[in-house]
Amino acid sequence: MELDFREELITSRNSFKSSSSLKRVLESNGHSTANAIVLHHTPDQTEDIYLVLINGSYIISVELDRYDQSVPPILELIELKEYKHGLSRMNQVRLLVAQDILSGQT
Repeated sequence: MELDFREELITSRNSFKSSSSLKRVLESNGHSTANAIVLHHTPDQTEDIYLVLINGSYIISVELDRYDQSVPPILELIELKEYKHGLSRMNQVRLLVAQDILSGQT
């Protein structure tokens, strides 16, 4: 399980090397993507919802409209302590692997 998460999360981290609407939204709101990983991506009917770990220290929830780029994104900062509260064992492992990757211990 950990190795699967590691592969997926490294791919997620590398995706920030190219331009994307998620990268533009995060950077235009002052969040560096140089050390960021998408923990979860939930495609919904009208928007995409991302949970992005930034610098291993906090989470940004981002909602992007799928069809209308002129709709302003919704961003919410989530403290790690708050995010960890009630987290399933599987998602705890995913978070720990992501933090490990961002700390440079890949």
